[in-house]
Amino acid sequence: MCGRFVQTSSAALLAQQFGAHDTTAGGLQPRHNVAPSTPIPAIVDAPDAEERRLGLLRWGFVPAWSRDPASGPRPINARVEGAATSRLFAPSLERRRCIVPVDAWYEWTEEAGARQPWLLRPRSDRAVAVAALWSPRPRAQGAGSPQSAPEPEGQDLLASVALMTTEALGAAASVHHRMPLCVPDELLDAWLDPGRPADATLLATLAQAEPDVAVVRVSRRVNDVRNDGPELLDAVEGP
Repeated sequence: MCGRFVQTSSAALLAQQFGAHDTTAGGLQPRHNVAPSTPIPAIVDAPDAEERRLGLLRWGFVPAWSRDPASGPRPINARVEGAATSRLFAPSLERRRCIVPVDAWYEWTEEAGARQPWLLRPRSDRAVAVAALWSPRPRAQGAGSPQSAPEPEGQDLLASVALMTTEALGAAASVHHRMPLCVPDELLDAWLDPGRPADATLLATLAQAEPDVAVVRVSRRVNDVRNDGPELLDAVEGP
């Protein structure tokens, strides 16, 4: 799974890398221990827009048909193997796909009864495009149909997102059996295009994309979400 990640690239850099218009309004700051239920950057290609947009979405998926966003599960991940048949995720897989750029992510192993964090850091200096599914603002109690398909806005934190995961490959498999579903550059257009179905061939191709990452043992200070600083990325020695 992916339950924490690093996001240090600036909005300007992400907008340039992914060819997107920045709508974060200065709301994107470097973070070294990003946790669920917080705003995270996402890039969408909205059907009514002429360009991709970079905005902030809340990490924790709330379906558009939910009448009470404060109750019920808010999954942070969506498994690629079952998304197409999931009542929760299938509508977004069909027409509300996005990417979440991450600069690294964390996984954990058990060591002597304690959780040991590991940093999975891409060997390139570019953010990794993690496949994700977003959901528009849910309708209020007693309201009519949900809002159709808004793009993420700078401070609209009621729109939500879940990161997609797949079976771990390569170095990532050394610390966990799951990993983020990564979208290579050549498949970005296909993944983000809301007019193109995410068919089985596209999903299978993405699931076979092996991320080129270094796996680094890091401090257990990562375990506490209140800790957030560049020192969390430093390698530490084992026991």
